[in-house]
Amino acid sequence: MLMSVTGRCSLWHVRAARACGVAAVLSICAAAPSRGQLVRGEVAEVLNARPVGSAFVLLIDDAGGERARTMTDALGRFTIRAPDPGRYRLRTLVVGYQRWTSEPFMLGRGETKVDRIELDLVRAALPVFVVEAEQICRKRPGEGPATAALWEEIKNALAATEWAINRRDYRFITMTAERSLDRHLVVSEEMEQTSTAFSYWPFVSLPPEQLAERGFVQDAIGGPVYYGPDARVLVSDAFLDQHCFRVRRKRDQGVSLVGLAFEPVDRRRVPDIEGVLWVDSATVELRLLEYRYTGLPRWAPESRVGGSIEFAQLETGAWFIRRWRLRAPVPQVFPGRRDTLLYGFKEKTGDVVEVMTATGTSLIRFESEAHRPR
Repeated sequence: MLMSVTGRCSLWHVRAARACGVAAVLSICAAAPSRGQLVRGEVAEVLNARPVGSAFVLLIDDAGGERARTMTDALGRFTIRAPDPGRYRLRTLVVGYQRWTSEPFMLGRGETKVDRIELDLVRAALPVFVVEAEQICRKRPGEGPATAALWEEIKNALAATEWAINRRDYRFITMTAERSLDRHLVVSEEMEQTSTAFSYWPFVSLPPEQLAERGFVQDAIGGPVYYGPDARVLVSDAFLDQHCFRVRRKRDQGVSLVGLAFEPVDRRRVPDIEGVLWVDSATVELRLLEYRYTGLPRWAPESRVGGSIEFAQLETGAWFIRRWRLRAPVPQVFPGRRDTLLYGFKEKTGDVVEVMTATGTSLIRFESEAHRPR
């Protein structure tokens, strides 16, 4: 989602997230390969033989490099293609759990290897140095041991969410609310609707390089456009190069959270974003992205402008976007005068109230909170 605001009006643009072509760890679509060297199999828990769905299976070469990856389906099944014959290992990544790596094996030209992976799932634990990290803002998360450990878990969770979106295994009944608010955040107008669709990333952005050059708020015909960060942006080199990272901690409704906070580097002269990716410190699972805009004109209160995404997981292991919010300021322009004042805000929220299979079988229902301003 992006938001364009002008005067006392607001134009909302809603687009489905891209099906494929997301950068870095998010780049591989879930279609099963059909030719070449294949590894087929299933992943299950060793204690109860229950299939492990939505687990990443990586193909690692003899030099330790990742050559391919896929994700298991709800029954724990996977198919992965090796680009060349050779010596490989399999590695599993399950968000919130310790990694597993197989013994090396040879894969001949045109050969299909069938394997069953049985995992003794053990919860991952953040190292003590993450929880007690110094509050140094590092240029890239990988440059500090604490931020690097936290970023690795967050990156995998973002990838798992993107894969679940691309696979289109689930449909969601979502209640959305579009509101007009005055300067004191009092709702003056509200419109709600309920829709049924496959999941999508609610904030669709420009290419990361364009955002790095021109900023997250850009002038356009009809007024400034406010872009939110999608998964592709958050893992991109352009975003990582323009922000520094540090560790944060807080408690939310009795849950201890550890956050990877990001902020623009010095001397950024375009509107940007700062925020926190919050992880449950007990389960090491991504729970929340919060962000706000920086570098806005004086009339726009930065502390009240921004958005959030709440992440959740189904019993099948699939990750999805449970709830989201985006708020932008509306300016009041006086003819013949140069000064601009804050007229109010436009806000849009989305709240998943039911999750179904692709064929329409209900899996879980939630109480809606879309009608509650935040």
